[in-house]
Amino acid sequence: FQGDRVKEKLTPILNLLTESCRVHRETRLYIRKHILPPLKDVSHRPEEGDTIKSRLVRLMTHLDTDLKHCAADLLFVLCKENRRFVKYTGYGNAAGLLATRGLLGGQGSRSSTSEAQYSSDSDSDTEEYRQVKDRVNPVTGRVEVEQPNPMEGMTEEEKEEEARRLIMLFNKLSDNIVQPMGVDEEGKLVPMRGLEENP
Repeated sequence: FQGDRVKEKLTPILNLLTESCRVHRETRLYIRKHILPPLKDVSHRPEEGDTIKSRLVRLMTHLDTDLKHCAADLLFVLCKENRRFVKYTGYGNAAGLLATRGLLGGQGSRSSTSEAQYSSDSDSDTEEYRQVKDRVNPVTGRVEVEQPNPMEGMTEEEKEEEARRLIMLFNKLSDNIVQPMGVDEEGKLVPMRGLEENP
């Protein structure tokens, strides 16, 4: 599919699949088995690859908002509209849908307008996933390579010098590009310099 034709062809199909899965348990189980098989390999990001799941996750960050919402809704319904959605897509990819539904803060309440009744959650983790579950980065949805500690082997003086250098770089950013903000007593965002004058 190319250009506008992607939206024209994919949106109705995704909507049909989403509504079918929402109201018919057997349909959801069948489609979930083909789109979201149990997680075994979490060494790659959810959007990497040529599987249907990875293509849908890539669509979740598409420029076209209708297409983005349709893909996210289908995956969300396949995950029974619960936290399993983040497990399969990564928090970074899931943030758009979670924000639109008012779930970004992780509250348990569901503001969905759906009337779907899902069966109770069962533990569907594979043995491979359970072994690495604690090392999965929830934002990217994969096991990240361990990074060395940049402060290892530095003396206290070198650490202090590095801290001064970082503060100087932040000051340059705040002068030109980024302006640090804070919240005042009334709950409004104000520049940090304003807070320094009025603590």
